Amino acid sequence: MPPYSSHGNVRQLAALMQAHGVTRCVLCPGSRNAPISATLTAMPGMECRCVTDERSAGFAALGWSLRAHAAVAVCVTSGSALLNVAPAVAEAFYQRVPLLVISADRPARAIGQQEGQTLPQPGVFGSLVRCAVNLPEHDEAHANRLINEALLELTHLDGDRGHVAHRGGGPAHINIPLSEPLFGVDESPLPTPRVIKHMVFDYMPSEQVMEILRLSPALKRRLVLFGQMTDWEDLPEPDDFAFIGEHLCNGRGQVQTRPDLVLGPHPDASWSPDLLITCGGCVISKRLRALFRAHPPKEHWHVGVDGELIDSFGCLTRIIEGNPEDFLSFLISESTEGDAEYAARWRQPVPEFPLDAYSGMTIVGRLMAAMSALDDVCALHLGNSSAVRYAQLFPLGLPVHVECNRGVNGIEGCVSTALGYAMDDRERVNVLVVGDLSFFYDMNALCMPGVRGNMRILLLNNGTGGIFSTLPGCPALESVHGHHAAQAESWVKSMGWRYMAVRGNEDVPAAIAALTAAEADAPLLVEAFTDAATDAALLKDFYKNH
Repeated sequence: MPPYSSHGNVRQLAALMQAHGVTRCVLCPGSRNAPISATLTAMPGMECRCVTDERSAGFAALGWSLRAHAAVAVCVTSGSALLNVAPAVAEAFYQRVPLLVISADRPARAIGQQEGQTLPQPGVFGSLVRCAVNLPEHDEAHANRLINEALLELTHLDGDRGHVAHRGGGPAHINIPLSEPLFGVDESPLPTPRVIKHMVFDYMPSEQVMEILRLSPALKRRLVLFGQMTDWEDLPEPDDFAFIGEHLCNGRGQVQTRPDLVLGPHPDASWSPDLLITCGGCVISKRLRALFRAHPPKEHWHVGVDGELIDSFGCLTRIIEGNPEDFLSFLISESTEGDAEYAARWRQPVPEFPLDAYSGMTIVGRLMAAMSALDDVCALHLGNSSAVRYAQLFPLGLPVHVECNRGVNGIEGCVSTALGYAMDDRERVNVLVVGDLSFFYDMNALCMPGVRGNMRILLLNNGTGGIFSTLPGCPALESVHGHHAAQAESWVKSMGWRYMAVRGNEDVPAAIAALTAAEADAPLLVEAFTDAATDAALLKDFYKNH
């Protein structure tokens, strides 16, 4: 067995280059990149050439790529050597040539500390590369995902589903920090890496489309997970596909939107699918994340029009660039029969939360029930942390469209976003459910001109950041929990809003009626005062028993 480098990130790079068909490399002499050069030189099937001058080496790799009609790598040592490749990178970018730049680097602790051949290398080419990644030294799983991402961008087509007259793809940069000892070797075979594939789906017959259909017979347990989505078309409802999501996917009816309550507190491997298909944005559920990470599916495909690599669960095997609804409709119609019993498990009824106790979560449940019963479509806006998690405990009817700032999941701007939405949504009732820290952080939003009576806010005020009390081991510190004694009444009234206070179950019916009224002459804020300890205990008890 050839003596490959003992550095895990180098071994992942070499194995993935071979798997993705990058089998040509121009090597530049150097000590920091010696582990990379030695490993690539020792690899069967890897064709290497040596060029001393890095500027010439970059252009030599460019010309080799043009002649071979394939991706070619250039490997350089650390420091100014990398900068000398920049002219070739710029040419590759504008000619759309798949040039892979591999740079060795010193560990981050050495940068800027007067050590030789050091400069800030990550991102040094800026916008002239399609992808730039900086590999971790001691996390091979993370390195695997980053290397896959960079290698896929070498040949990722732009334009109308790849039907372009010119080349697609372009240069990518992989930076590899390496600590000493540099020259340790490992006689074992290179790892069998996880290879993430990419395909474009546009109904055109292709070998890639046929490949996914050939996989179908072995992938009986099929689960489609919808993340946050705004609008999407109805899909066929086959017995052998399970559709799950959360309220943020806006797919109620044919989608199980409370998967946590189906799974229960301790889901085992029997719940994991053979084929997981994901589309859309963020998923809130920690139970789903734990399930897929502990029991990875055989195949995980992420479908999106941008072809972005989204690997939320660490098990992605294929990126499918295309319209999710079109792809799912095609797959459902063309696949062989799957496991209907597995799919049916996800459709079973879920336990309902009792709404008799007075707490923030029960008020949210009553509000959602009232909104679901409205005749007209309305919009429910959810703040992050407690509010969005409370909402997942309760069913929601078809008339309700759901919005939430889950791109970054921050508490800032939840009120402003909802008001901006409602001002352009004049006919529908818009209700924001928001926690106290989120509201007081963004309370200046109430100064916005043009807010109408269709805007209502349910403010859950328990005097602290309620979500922190539910986190195991979270320290009970003022600086963590954000305890406060603030109330909204004076500020709300000074801004010309109507105000109602809720302090017990007796106040809830009138507040819910006001929040869901078809018409109102001014915006409304309902401030529900609850006990933080009771809120936390009820939420913990529910998740413990469901």
